[in-house]
Amino acid sequence: MANNAHFMPNRPWLERAHANRFVHPRGTPLIGLFGHLPCISRRFAAACAVALAAAFALAAQHAGAAADAPSSDDVQRRLDQLTTTGADAPVQFAAPEVLLRFYQHRDFALAWDDARAQTFLEILRNADSQGLSPADYLVGELPTLPALSSLNGNARIDADAELTEAFLRYAYHNRFGKVDPRALDPSWNYARSVSANPYAALERVIAAPDLAAQLDAEVGHGAMYDALRQILARYRSYAAAGGWKTVPAGATLKPGVTDARVGAVRTRLAAEGFAAPATHDANTFDEGLAAAVREFQTHHGLGADGTIGAKTLAEMNVPASALVDQLRINLERLRWVLVERTPRFIAVNIAGFRVYYLDDDRVQWTARAIIGKPYRATPIFRADMTYLVINPDWTVPPTILSNDSLPALRRDRSYLDKQRMDVVDRNGRIVDPSTIDWPHVTPKNFPYMLRQRPGPTNSLGRIKFMFPNEHFVFLHDTPSRDLFNRDERAFSSGCIRVEHPFELANLLLKDDPKWTTETLQQAVDSERTQTVSLQRPLPVLILYLTAVAFDGGRDYTFLRDLYDRDAAVLRALNAGFTYVAPAGL
Repeated sequence: MANNAHFMPNRPWLERAHANRFVHPRGTPLIGLFGHLPCISRRFAAACAVALAAAFALAAQHAGAAADAPSSDDVQRRLDQLTTTGADAPVQFAAPEVLLRFYQHRDFALAWDDARAQTFLEILRNADSQGLSPADYLVGELPTLPALSSLNGNARIDADAELTEAFLRYAYHNRFGKVDPRALDPSWNYARSVSANPYAALERVIAAPDLAAQLDAEVGHGAMYDALRQILARYRSYAAAGGWKTVPAGATLKPGVTDARVGAVRTRLAAEGFAAPATHDANTFDEGLAAAVREFQTHHGLGADGTIGAKTLAEMNVPASALVDQLRINLERLRWVLVERTPRFIAVNIAGFRVYYLDDDRVQWTARAIIGKPYRATPIFRADMTYLVINPDWTVPPTILSNDSLPALRRDRSYLDKQRMDVVDRNGRIVDPSTIDWPHVTPKNFPYMLRQRPGPTNSLGRIKFMFPNEHFVFLHDTPSRDLFNRDERAFSSGCIRVEHPFELANLLLKDDPKWTTETLQQAVDSERTQTVSLQRPLPVLILYLTAVAFDGGRDYTFLRDLYDRDAAVLRALNAGFTYVAPAGL
């Protein structure tokens, strides 16, 4: 049930006035009781009368509140009305059936009191710290609620339901993200389902002494997410302070140059926390400024050479507000992929050209990676790694066969020998290539496959890491080592090449007594193809993150939007609230 949720006009809150009469319960004015006591002054008697009257009034008010508290039958009757007809509803509920089941789970007891409601409102006001919009959680209207304890009847039930609606929205976005990634990528396969008893988890959050901490315990996304939130807070402060002025275009700036633009660079870097006080002249590019430029380049995914060319200048002129949006986009992406928290996994960040091995929510190993060209983009998905292959052969995938190998064969008949390839039929039998009419071969009429033999020149190198998936994508070694020295490494046809694959293999096999660094090397040297099963499957997360952070925010990087995907996420993130039910809810 997907619909936009908006506030309806003319909120129906009831206000009750308590008329407190300063009289004794039997009808005698309280001031009269004290007035007949000869040892007490009339002024003191009057003061005592006022105090006692206030006490009686407060007790009467509390007794009235308890008497007027809606019963579970009242709550059920009103919620049935609100969620079926919408009559007099304070809001249009995004998912009425979810709201109703939430109250059914608690036997239609009200969920909120004054203190808990105020705590929750403060959490909602700070939703932008998660990269989310407080407006999505009715925060513009909720602060106008009177104290819940001052409401009775339907007004009390409506207020409780409105707070619960805001709570369900906020918990939903924290758990799954605001944007449904399947609307942007139809092949998306990360889980988007609730736990076995989601209402029990919601109950634990509302009942907890620290609502925010319990919500984080139930739906928190771990250290990577929290580190990126720290960077978001920092860049929001830069944007709130006015950001920075652009640096004028011009020739490349290098150490030793004196130029008025150098002073502008110095000011610009200082505004982002990369301060480099001038040793002599602010307009001279000194070594201190070069160090600040290198630090800037490192945090912005650029080659850290300390000079300011076109790419570095363009990155310096990105507004602080745009970097805030970039961080919001990637917090959203992390919410999508970290729904299934697991302490041990491999992550490949396509936009960062890097592969990571994480254990206990910490990066234990990382290496550079080569990923798919923009027109042969590496897909974003999740799968479980189950085995490694040492000295693999390589069967040319259909796309490469059609676009690369067959055209090469038509041009050069020695292509097969140069590439150490065999032609094989569907049963794996080798076919004599001289029997094939290569000038007339097309992808449609070619009934064979090309298979490259194992060895140091094999396109997959000496090892591959298999996590079966519909995309036929895997991690592997490569004989083309020089490409890892490039800053941008989108050279493959979709699979992911790893710079130090045997370091990764040693990590994955460290708990298997049969495998050591020495036995692994012996297996490689044999040039015999060998499959090694992992003792337990290991999740592999292929990600697309244009901003990442680790180590509590001390290590962070902005990255280029290689596949031009950020804009679509930002548009959806900035749109109004919509609800797309996750599986199981």
